[in-house]
Amino acid sequence: MNEIGGGAVVFLLTVGPVFGLLLLLNARDRRHAALLGLMWELTPRNLAGLIAIQARCALCSSRSDVTVDMQACSRDEIWEAIGRWSPHLPARARLLVKGTMDGGRLAHITLGASRQPSASFPSRRVPVPG
Repeated sequence: MNEIGGGAVVFLLTVGPVFGLLLLLNARDRRHAALLGLMWELTPRNLAGLIAIQARCALCSSRSDVTVDMQACSRDEIWEAIGRWSPHLPARARLLVKGTMDGGRLAHITLGASRQPSASFPSRRVPVPG
């Protein structure tokens, strides 16, 4: 009986960490896909071909960064898009927008993540005015 118990412990110590890592990777990939889907869903249709959206999600926490390249957009389009995105982002997501402002100067706009626990992503389509 001792050999069976020892074999089970060795098996758990070998397979357990790999299984745990796979669970973490799966959760991160789901957060990444949900965040990108939300961002593209809330993007104004006239900007869909002008911007690039990149999302990065942490492996061991719910923190995430969304970077949006809007250098081909006007200042008003940038602020309109930020106004649509920011209220719907998860609590621990940070929005980084790169665009050009008046005079063609490059600007980086960052909306920081809160330190509160994330409430999760919306499971249904979010109604967007306009």
